[in-house]
Amino acid sequence: MCHTLQRLTGRIFQMSAILLALAVAAPLASAASLEQPASPQRTFLPLVLSRQSAPSVLDEIIVKLNPAQPGATIDAINQVYSTTTIRALASTRGIYLLRPAPNADLDQVISDMEDDPRLLYAEPNRATDAPEAIGRLGFAWGGPDPGPYHGQYAPALLGLPAAHALSQGAGVVVAVVDTGVQLDHPNLAAHLTAAAIDFVDGDATPQDEPGSGFAVGHGTHVAGIVRLVAPQARIMPIRVLDTDGRGYSAAVAEAILFAQENGARVINLSLGMPEQSDLLEDVIEDAAEAGVVIVAAAGNLNSNQLQFPAASECALGVTAVDANRVKPPFASYGQWVLLSAPGVGIQSSVPVSGYGVWSGTSMAAPFVAGQAALLLSRDPSLNVVQVADLIGGTATSVNPTNPGYPGQLGVGLIHAAASLNALVAGNIPDLGLLDEDCVADG
Repeated sequence: MCHTLQRLTGRIFQMSAILLALAVAAPLASAASLEQPASPQRTFLPLVLSRQSAPSVLDEIIVKLNPAQPGATIDAINQVYSTTTIRALASTRGIYLLRPAPNADLDQVISDMEDDPRLLYAEPNRATDAPEAIGRLGFAWGGPDPGPYHGQYAPALLGLPAAHALSQGAGVVVAVVDTGVQLDHPNLAAHLTAAAIDFVDGDATPQDEPGSGFAVGHGTHVAGIVRLVAPQARIMPIRVLDTDGRGYSAAVAEAILFAQENGARVINLSLGMPEQSDLLEDVIEDAAEAGVVIVAAAGNLNSNQLQFPAASECALGVTAVDANRVKPPFASYGQWVLLSAPGVGIQSSVPVSGYGVWSGTSMAAPFVAGQAALLLSRDPSLNVVQVADLIGGTATSVNPTNPGYPGQLGVGLIHAAASLNALVAGNIPDLGLLDEDCVADG
């Protein structure tokens, strides 16, 4: 963690039993005996050291039919490959989730399908994770007082007080695709949409579940950041990650489709994986063409390894900087990163009904999502390329404070007030941050 960050203190969740107690008992009483300095340096351990293993690929296959080919039906595909349909991910788009035959070689079946002209793509249902799902040592409980949440460094750094004089996000829905949200959290309850879904449990209650998982509270924290930036926006809670921060690409795609179909104009994806997914590229491009801004976290690998969906053509990939605009040791970087935002020591809402500090690119992404909501509230006619150019074209370069990463932390640190001032003045930058293919023709 950067040496300029003030030493964070708080009550830390350290053990699974303690986490469970915090989830079901009064937070302050449960944490009272645990007060000690947070250890940010220990936060970003390799994932494998801090969590139980889970399948990186489920024994499932995602396919999309090619409507231009005769006989391209899911029944015909199942007959040839001895697969069975688990469910339609998007039947009107010809996207299905299939199960291979028992004892079938998953890779071989997919390889054969890739050569079938009746299919536009075939791929495994891959794991995707919250970047911070690597242990609770990075989280510091702060209690029920919202004062530090409103008084932290990020609002001043991004010009939020001036921005809120021009827009507060009214009329815009931001979907938070994550571990769910504490639905009765006092900071969030009045600002959630009726449209909500849980793809983990398969119901309409995307509660950020209590328990011993490494990512408990992640979605609630992310949602609170959106609310900090765009206090009048509505938040659509969608759960695709379990309490360990683990989910799968099929559910993320379904979440994007659900959000788009239920009126979201912005979707925050504080999750990722190293493999590119044709499915996610497909639904993200469709959503962008429909005017939905997709924001994704770049990851906490401290490398330039591509992470998806952050590196997707029509998504805004966001990495983290600290209060001094310096990249923290964990933050991923590279030419594929488009923007920087605060991601170190961020105060936000957490279960149960409190506030806490977390660091990571997952915290940086919702600052951008909230900024997009401010812009779309001010001018709902903006397309995703215009939103991206307003955000990127008014960002401040962080190259001077990061000489070791020239051009690898995006075009700069976002500034909400500057982007709104540019919009009000009619000066939309022509930056080309996103490809014109991300806007529908006509």
